[in-house]
Amino acid sequence: MTREVLLVWQSSKSRIGRRRRTLKPETPTPPPEMAAYLSMGEAHRRIGDYLSRVVNAISSSDGAALASLVAVSSAPGSTPLSDALATFPDFPRLAGDRYPHLADFLVPLLRSIHSHSLQRFADAYSSFEKAASAFLQEFRNWETPWALEAMHTVALEIRLLAEKADRELAMTGKNPDKLQAAGSFLMKVFGALAVKGPKRIGALYVTCQLFKIYFRLGTVNLCRSVIRSIETARNFDFEDFPVKDKVTYMYYTGRLEVFNENFLVADQKLTYALMHCNPQSESNLRRILKFLVPVKLSIGVLPKRTLLERYNLLEERRSQATQASPRQA
Repeated sequence: MTREVLLVWQSSKSRIGRRRRTLKPETPTPPPEMAAYLSMGEAHRRIGDYLSRVVNAISSSDGAALASLVAVSSAPGSTPLSDALATFPDFPRLAGDRYPHLADFLVPLLRSIHSHSLQRFADAYSSFEKAASAFLQEFRNWETPWALEAMHTVALEIRLLAEKADRELAMTGKNPDKLQAAGSFLMKVFGALAVKGPKRIGALYVTCQLFKIYFRLGTVNLCRSVIRSIETARNFDFEDFPVKDKVTYMYYTGRLEVFNENFLVADQKLTYALMHCNPQSESNLRRILKFLVPVKLSIGVLPKRTLLERYNLLEERRSQATQASPRQA
Protein backbone atom coordinates (compact mmCIF):
# COMPACT_ATOMS: atom_id res chain seq x y z
CA MET A 1 0.00 0.00 0.00
CA THR A 2 1.51 3.34 -1.00
CA ARG A 3 2.18 6.15 1.48
CA GLU A 4 -0.52 8.26 -0.20
CA VAL A 5 -3.13 5.55 0.26
CA LEU A 6 -2.09 5.10 3.89
CA LEU A 7 -2.48 8.82 4.45
CA VAL A 8 -5.95 8.74 2.94
CA TRP A 9 -6.98 5.91 5.22
CA GLN A 10 -5.42 7.59 8.28
CA SER A 11 -7.16 10.90 7.61
CA SER A 12 -10.45 9.12 6.99
CA LYS A 13 -10.17 7.23 10.27
CA SER A 14 -9.39 10.39 12.19
CA ARG A 15 -12.44 12.14 10.73
CA ILE A 16 -14.61 9.13 11.59
CA GLY A 17 -13.29 9.16 15.13
CA ARG A 18 -14.07 12.88 15.54
CA ARG A 19 -17.61 12.36 14.22
CA ARG A 20 -18.22 9.48 16.61
CA ARG A 21 -17.33 11.65 19.61
CA THR A 22 -19.88 14.30 18.61
CA LEU A 23 -22.77 12.16 17.34
CA LYS A 24 -25.71 11.48 19.62
CA PRO A 25 -26.76 7.91 20.31
CA GLU A 26 -28.68 6.53 17.36
CA THR A 27 -32.39 5.87 17.64
CA PRO A 28 -33.20 2.21 16.93
CA THR A 29 -34.52 1.68 13.42
CA PRO A 30 -38.16 0.61 13.48
CA PRO A 31 -38.90 -2.76 11.86
CA PRO A 32 -40.08 -2.60 8.22
CA GLU A 33 -43.79 -2.48 7.65
CA MET A 34 -45.54 -5.58 6.44
CA ALA A 35 -46.32 -5.65 2.72
CA ALA A 36 -49.76 -4.36 1.93
CA TYR A 37 -52.39 -7.01 1.30
CA LEU A 38 -53.09 -7.50 -2.41
CA SER A 39 -56.67 -8.34 -3.19
CA MET A 40 -57.67 -10.72 -5.95
CA GLY A 41 -59.40 -7.84 -7.69
CA GLU A 42 -56.25 -5.69 -7.68
CA ALA A 43 -54.15 -8.64 -8.86
CA HIS A 44 -56.63 -9.23 -11.69
CA ARG A 45 -56.40 -5.56 -12.65
CA ARG A 46 -52.58 -5.52 -12.71
CA ILE A 47 -52.35 -8.62 -14.87
CA GLY A 48 -54.99 -7.29 -17.22
CA ASP A 49 -53.15 -3.97 -17.47
CA TYR A 50 -49.90 -5.73 -18.40
CA LEU A 51 -51.62 -7.85 -21.02
CA SER A 52 -53.28 -4.77 -22.49
CA ARG A 53 -49.95 -2.98 -22.77
CA VAL A 54 -48.37 -5.94 -24.56
CA VAL A 55 -51.27 -6.25 -27.00
CA ASN A 56 -51.42 -2.49 -27.57
CA ALA A 57 -47.68 -2.41 -28.31
CA ILE A 58 -48.18 -5.10 -30.94
CA SER A 59 -51.26 -3.51 -32.48
CA SER A 60 -49.57 -0.09 -32.64
CA SER A 61 -46.23 -1.52 -33.87
CA ASP A 62 -44.39 0.00 -30.90
CA GLY A 63 -41.20 -2.06 -30.82
CA ALA A 64 -39.56 -0.15 -27.97
CA ALA A 65 -42.56 -0.58 -25.67
CA LEU A 66 -42.83 -4.26 -26.51
CA ALA A 67 -39.11 -4.78 -25.88
CA SER A 68 -39.40 -3.39 -22.34
CA LEU A 69 -42.40 -5.62 -21.61
CA VAL A 70 -40.66 -8.88 -22.55
CA ALA A 71 -37.50 -8.21 -20.51
CA VAL A 72 -37.79 -10.89 -17.83
CA SER A 73 -34.29 -11.48 -16.45
CA SER A 74 -33.63 -7.87 -15.45
CA ALA A 75 -36.76 -7.60 -13.29
CA PRO A 76 -36.28 -7.63 -9.50
CA GLY A 77 -37.70 -10.47 -7.45
CA SER A 78 -40.81 -8.54 -6.46
CA THR A 79 -42.69 -6.25 -8.83
CA PRO A 80 -46.34 -5.20 -8.98
CA LEU A 81 -46.84 -7.75 -11.77
CA SER A 82 -45.03 -10.63 -10.05
CA ASP A 83 -46.95 -9.96 -6.83
CA ALA A 84 -50.18 -10.08 -8.83
CA LEU A 85 -49.22 -13.37 -10.49
CA ALA A 86 -48.51 -14.89 -7.09
CA THR A 87 -51.88 -13.70 -5.78
CA PHE A 88 -53.92 -14.71 -8.83
CA PRO A 89 -52.81 -18.26 -9.79
CA ASP A 90 -55.44 -18.53 -12.54
CA PHE A 91 -53.57 -15.99 -14.71
CA PRO A 92 -53.08 -18.47 -17.63
CA ARG A 93 -56.85 -18.70 -18.10
CA LEU A 94 -57.20 -14.93 -17.83
CA ALA A 95 -54.65 -14.39 -20.62
CA GLY A 96 -56.03 -17.17 -22.80
CA ASP A 97 -59.65 -16.04 -22.47
CA ARG A 98 -58.94 -12.36 -23.02
CA TYR A 99 -56.52 -12.69 -25.94
CA PRO A 100 -56.93 -16.18 -27.45
CA HIS A 101 -55.13 -15.21 -30.67
CA LEU A 102 -51.96 -14.46 -28.67
CA ALA A 103 -52.38 -17.10 -25.96
CA ASP A 104 -49.37 -19.14 -27.17
CA PHE A 105 -47.20 -16.07 -26.53
CA LEU A 106 -48.82 -14.42 -23.52
CA VAL A 107 -49.47 -17.45 -21.30
CA PRO A 108 -45.89 -18.81 -21.24
CA LEU A 109 -44.56 -15.24 -20.97
CA LEU A 110 -46.55 -14.74 -17.76
CA ARG A 111 -45.42 -18.13 -16.49
CA SER A 112 -41.80 -17.19 -17.14
CA ILE A 113 -42.17 -13.89 -15.27
CA HIS A 114 -43.79 -15.72 -12.35
CA SER A 115 -41.14 -18.47 -12.20
CA HIS A 116 -38.31 -15.94 -12.46
CA SER A 117 -39.70 -13.93 -9.55
CA LEU A 118 -39.64 -17.15 -7.50
CA GLN A 119 -36.05 -17.83 -8.66
CA ARG A 120 -37.10 -21.02 -10.41
CA PHE A 121 -34.84 -20.26 -13.33
CA ALA A 122 -35.07 -23.56 -15.20
CA ASP A 123 -38.85 -23.25 -15.26
CA ALA A 124 -38.54 -19.59 -16.25
CA TYR A 125 -36.33 -20.53 -19.18
CA SER A 126 -38.60 -23.33 -20.40
CA SER A 127 -41.64 -21.06 -20.35
CA PHE A 128 -39.77 -18.20 -22.00
CA GLU A 129 -38.56 -20.43 -24.81
CA LYS A 130 -42.19 -21.33 -25.57
CA ALA A 131 -43.15 -17.66 -25.57
CA ALA A 132 -40.14 -16.80 -27.73
CA SER A 133 -41.04 -19.48 -30.28
CA ALA A 134 -44.58 -18.11 -30.55
CA PHE A 135 -43.21 -14.58 -30.89
CA LEU A 136 -40.79 -15.66 -33.60
CA GLN A 137 -43.66 -17.12 -35.58
CA GLU A 138 -45.53 -13.82 -35.37
CA PHE A 139 -42.34 -11.92 -36.23
CA ARG A 140 -41.93 -13.91 -39.43
CA ASN A 141 -45.42 -12.89 -40.52
CA TRP A 142 -44.86 -9.15 -40.00
CA GLU A 143 -43.63 -7.54 -43.19
CA THR A 144 -41.89 -4.54 -41.64
CA PRO A 145 -39.05 -4.67 -39.09
CA TRP A 146 -40.94 -2.68 -36.44
CA ALA A 147 -40.48 -5.46 -33.86
CA LEU A 148 -36.72 -5.81 -34.36
CA GLU A 149 -35.87 -4.21 -31.02
CA ALA A 150 -38.26 -6.61 -29.27
CA MET A 151 -36.77 -9.55 -31.17
CA HIS A 152 -33.31 -8.48 -29.98
CA THR A 153 -34.59 -8.34 -26.41
CA VAL A 154 -36.00 -11.84 -26.78
CA ALA A 155 -32.61 -13.02 -28.08
CA LEU A 156 -30.81 -11.43 -25.15
CA GLU A 157 -33.31 -12.69 -22.59
CA ILE A 158 -33.19 -16.28 -23.74
CA ARG A 159 -29.41 -16.30 -23.36
CA LEU A 160 -29.46 -14.68 -19.92
CA LEU A 161 -32.25 -16.93 -18.66
CA ALA A 162 -30.42 -19.98 -20.00
CA GLU A 163 -27.28 -19.00 -18.09
CA LYS A 164 -29.27 -18.64 -14.87
CA ALA A 165 -31.07 -21.92 -15.51
CA ASP A 166 -27.83 -23.82 -16.15
CA ARG A 167 -26.31 -22.54 -12.91
CA GLU A 168 -29.41 -23.71 -11.06
CA LEU A 169 -29.39 -27.12 -12.76
CA ALA A 170 -25.68 -27.64 -12.09
CA MET A 171 -26.15 -26.82 -8.41
CA THR A 172 -28.88 -29.47 -8.12
CA GLY A 173 -26.86 -32.12 -9.94
CA LYS A 174 -28.87 -31.98 -13.15
CA ASN A 175 -27.69 -31.63 -16.72
CA PRO A 176 -27.17 -27.93 -17.55
CA ASP A 177 -28.49 -28.00 -21.11
CA LYS A 178 -30.46 -24.77 -21.42
CA LEU A 179 -27.69 -22.64 -22.92
CA GLN A 180 -27.23 -25.19 -25.69
CA ALA A 181 -30.99 -25.09 -26.30
CA ALA A 182 -30.85 -21.29 -26.41
CA GLY A 183 -28.19 -21.53 -29.13
CA SER A 184 -30.45 -23.76 -31.18
CA PHE A 185 -33.32 -21.31 -30.83
CA LEU A 186 -31.15 -18.34 -31.78
CA MET A 187 -30.13 -20.12 -34.96
CA LYS A 188 -33.82 -20.12 -35.88
CA VAL A 189 -33.95 -16.39 -35.16
CA PHE A 190 -30.87 -15.87 -37.30
CA GLY A 191 -32.57 -17.78 -40.12
CA ALA A 192 -35.59 -15.50 -39.87
CA LEU A 193 -33.36 -12.44 -40.17
CA ALA A 194 -30.94 -13.71 -42.81
CA VAL A 195 -33.33 -12.96 -45.65
CA LYS A 196 -33.68 -10.21 -48.19
CA GLY A 197 -35.46 -7.20 -46.80
CA PRO A 198 -35.14 -4.70 -43.95
CA LYS A 199 -35.11 -7.32 -41.18
CA ARG A 200 -31.61 -8.47 -42.14
CA ILE A 201 -30.15 -5.44 -40.34
CA GLY A 202 -30.83 -7.28 -37.07
CA ALA A 203 -28.90 -10.42 -37.95
CA LEU A 204 -25.54 -9.28 -36.59
CA TYR A 205 -26.92 -8.68 -33.09
CA VAL A 206 -28.22 -12.25 -32.96
CA THR A 207 -24.88 -13.48 -34.32
CA CYS A 208 -23.12 -11.82 -31.39
CA GLN A 209 -25.49 -13.48 -28.93
CA LEU A 210 -24.63 -16.81 -30.54
CA PHE A 211 -20.92 -16.03 -30.19
CA LYS A 212 -21.38 -15.41 -26.47
CA ILE A 213 -23.11 -18.76 -26.09
CA TYR A 214 -20.53 -20.68 -28.11
CA PHE A 215 -17.61 -19.11 -26.25
CA ARG A 216 -19.19 -19.91 -22.88
CA LEU A 217 -19.89 -23.51 -23.90
CA GLY A 218 -16.45 -23.95 -25.46
CA THR A 219 -17.94 -24.77 -28.85
CA VAL A 220 -16.34 -21.93 -30.79
CA ASN A 221 -16.11 -24.12 -33.88
CA LEU A 222 -19.85 -23.51 -34.30
CA CYS A 223 -19.10 -19.83 -34.95
CA ARG A 224 -17.73 -20.64 -38.39
CA SER A 225 -21.02 -21.37 -40.12
CA VAL A 226 -22.54 -18.13 -38.85
CA ILE A 227 -19.46 -16.17 -39.90
CA ARG A 228 -19.68 -17.61 -43.40
CA SER A 229 -23.31 -16.55 -43.61
CA ILE A 230 -22.46 -13.00 -42.59
CA GLU A 231 -19.32 -12.55 -44.69
CA THR A 232 -20.27 -14.38 -47.89
CA ALA A 233 -24.05 -14.01 -48.24
CA ARG A 234 -25.19 -11.41 -50.73
CA ASN A 235 -28.00 -10.41 -48.39
CA PHE A 236 -25.61 -8.61 -46.05
CA ASP A 237 -23.51 -5.48 -46.37
CA PHE A 238 -21.36 -5.30 -43.25
CA GLU A 239 -21.27 -1.51 -43.27
CA ASP A 240 -25.07 -1.38 -42.96
CA PHE A 241 -25.07 -2.99 -39.51
CA PRO A 242 -25.16 -0.84 -36.34
CA VAL A 243 -21.73 0.20 -35.08
CA LYS A 244 -22.13 -1.45 -31.67
CA ASP A 245 -22.94 -4.78 -33.32
CA LYS A 246 -19.95 -4.47 -35.66
CA VAL A 247 -17.67 -3.79 -32.68
CA THR A 248 -18.91 -6.89 -30.83
CA TYR A 249 -18.63 -8.99 -33.99
CA MET A 250 -15.03 -7.88 -34.63
CA TYR A 251 -14.12 -8.50 -31.00
CA TYR A 252 -15.28 -12.12 -31.09
CA THR A 253 -13.98 -12.90 -34.57
CA GLY A 254 -10.68 -11.32 -33.55
CA ARG A 255 -10.53 -13.67 -30.56
CA LEU A 256 -11.19 -16.59 -32.89
CA GLU A 257 -8.22 -15.54 -35.02
CA VAL A 258 -6.08 -15.42 -31.88
CA PHE A 259 -7.05 -19.02 -31.09
CA ASN A 260 -6.07 -19.97 -34.64
CA GLU A 261 -2.79 -18.02 -34.31
CA ASN A 262 -3.68 -15.78 -37.24
CA PHE A 263 -2.21 -12.79 -35.47
CA LEU A 264 -2.19 -10.34 -38.39
CA VAL A 265 -5.90 -10.88 -39.05
CA ALA A 266 -6.59 -10.80 -35.32
CA ASP A 267 -4.75 -7.48 -35.13
CA GLN A 268 -6.97 -6.02 -37.88
CA LYS A 269 -10.21 -7.17 -36.30
CA LEU A 270 -9.38 -6.24 -32.72
CA THR A 271 -7.99 -2.88 -33.80
CA TYR A 272 -11.25 -2.21 -35.66
CA ALA A 273 -13.17 -3.06 -32.50
CA LEU A 274 -10.95 -0.77 -30.43
CA MET A 275 -11.16 2.18 -32.83
CA HIS A 276 -14.96 2.00 -33.14
CA CYS A 277 -15.80 1.15 -29.53
CA ASN A 278 -17.63 3.77 -27.48
CA PRO A 279 -14.80 5.74 -25.84
CA GLN A 280 -16.90 6.12 -22.69
CA SER A 281 -17.13 2.35 -22.21
CA GLU A 282 -13.83 1.69 -20.46
CA SER A 283 -14.81 -1.86 -19.47
CA ASN A 284 -15.35 -2.80 -23.12
CA LEU A 285 -12.14 -1.08 -24.16
CA ARG A 286 -10.26 -3.09 -21.58
CA ARG A 287 -11.83 -6.34 -22.79
CA ILE A 288 -10.62 -5.60 -26.31
CA LEU A 289 -7.15 -4.56 -25.16
CA LYS A 290 -6.73 -7.74 -23.09
CA PHE A 291 -6.52 -9.60 -26.40
CA LEU A 292 -5.09 -6.87 -28.58
CA VAL A 293 -2.04 -6.26 -26.37
CA PRO A 294 -0.74 -9.86 -26.66
CA VAL A 295 -1.45 -9.79 -30.40
CA LYS A 296 0.58 -6.60 -30.77
CA LEU A 297 3.43 -8.15 -28.82
CA SER A 298 3.34 -11.27 -31.00
CA ILE A 299 3.87 -9.16 -34.13
CA GLY A 300 6.62 -7.09 -32.53
CA VAL A 301 4.69 -3.98 -31.46
CA LEU A 302 5.06 -2.74 -27.88
CA PRO A 303 2.08 -0.76 -26.58
CA LYS A 304 2.85 2.38 -24.62
CA ARG A 305 3.11 1.98 -20.87
CA THR A 306 0.60 4.77 -20.28
CA LEU A 307 -2.02 2.78 -22.18
CA LEU A 308 -1.31 -0.35 -20.14
CA GLU A 309 -1.44 1.58 -16.88
CA ARG A 310 -4.70 3.32 -17.76
CA TYR A 311 -6.50 0.03 -18.37
CA ASN A 312 -4.63 -1.98 -15.70
CA LEU A 313 -3.01 -4.27 -18.27
CA LEU A 314 0.57 -4.43 -17.04
CA GLU A 315 0.10 -8.00 -15.82
CA GLU A 316 -1.13 -9.06 -19.27
CA ARG A 317 1.97 -7.54 -20.79
CA ARG A 318 4.30 -9.31 -18.37
CA SER A 319 2.61 -12.65 -18.97
CA GLN A 320 3.01 -12.24 -22.73
CA ALA A 321 6.73 -11.64 -22.85
CA THR A 322 8.12 -12.00 -26.33
CA GLN A 323 11.58 -12.66 -27.69
CA ALA A 324 10.94 -10.42 -30.71
CA SER A 325 12.57 -7.01 -30.84
CA PRO A 326 9.58 -4.72 -30.32
CA ARG A 327 9.01 -1.24 -31.63
CA GLN A 328 7.01 1.45 -29.84
CA ALA A 329 3.41 1.76 -31.10
